[in-house]
Amino acid sequence: MKAVVVDKDYGSVTAEELQTVQAAYAAVGIELELRHFTTEDEIISGCAGAMAILGTGNPPITRRVMEALPELKFVQRFGAGVNSIDLTAAAELGKIVLNLPGFCAKELADLATAMILGLVRNTCYYDREIRRGKWPKCQYFLPGDVREMTLGLYGFGGAGRYLHDIFRGGFGTKVIACDPYVSPEFRAAYPDVEFVEFDSLLEKSDIISIHVILTPETTHVFNEAAFRKMKSTAMIINTSRGPVIDQKALAWALETGEIRYAGLDTVEQEPIRADDPLLKLDNVILSPHSGSYGAGAKKTQITMVCELLPRAVQTGEVPARNVANRDILNRAVGFRFV
Repeated sequence: MKAVVVDKDYGSVTAEELQTVQAAYAAVGIELELRHFTTEDEIISGCAGAMAILGTGNPPITRRVMEALPELKFVQRFGAGVNSIDLTAAAELGKIVLNLPGFCAKELADLATAMILGLVRNTCYYDREIRRGKWPKCQYFLPGDVREMTLGLYGFGGAGRYLHDIFRGGFGTKVIACDPYVSPEFRAAYPDVEFVEFDSLLEKSDIISIHVILTPETTHVFNEAAFRKMKSTAMIINTSRGPVIDQKALAWALETGEIRYAGLDTVEQEPIRADDPLLKLDNVILSPHSGSYGAGAKKTQITMVCELLPRAVQTGEVPARNVANRDILNRAVGFRFV
């Protein structure tokens, strides 16, 4: 059996970690090749005969790619995001797409916390100015008190809930959330959270932290019109996917004072362009899409990848919670979803 990592040089998984996965696969008779492709054609050519494709980043696993690989049974992501995979086509073609939901939820909440406090307390600005030979004592934006702010969560999944726990439990911050997919029973478990519509989230929040997957519904949902509805003192934090925010609109909002701060672990084009206006703004914190980088998340990530496909090969069982293309769960594809 052949499997291929198609983007080994993406940067989110080390060579040593990939070797660990290779060893786990070899133990059940899967030969894992480590390659790096950037186009659909390269993937099609390099993955001929493969039963599985693994992506450490966001390789283009399109309908065309999957149709050209009839022996392909699995697409395995090393993370939660699957926006570069055509899930509808995968289900129609009988390909199972596996991901790792929630594997880095705590780390994303921790990074969001670091960005929020760093912006509120001017820490990055002061550090940059001191390194330039300045001493801006008690200058720049007057820090507010997070205990008196309203934290708005766009998405109330794992990371959003951990961020709620940090700010509500640690500071007593008021928390509101916008997530139409949360069940009434789940909402009842968080009586201190006010669930609101999107416009109310924009209007009421002092801090908005984004915790959603990228879909047509969420793409550029934070646009110029949205920024106009936010407070002029507001902050936006994005540890999910770059295109959830219209980046040009964000730069405009920050430059004109429509909002005050932004903390971004993801941007629309990665790496960020050298001429991006966000690079010149002191009220912005940038991180190189490293929110999942942490000891606990790393251990969980590699362990799960080492177990999912070998388990499917040995037992025929696939954990349903790790199946990203949910439409395939009711199809006969030769594996049991448990």
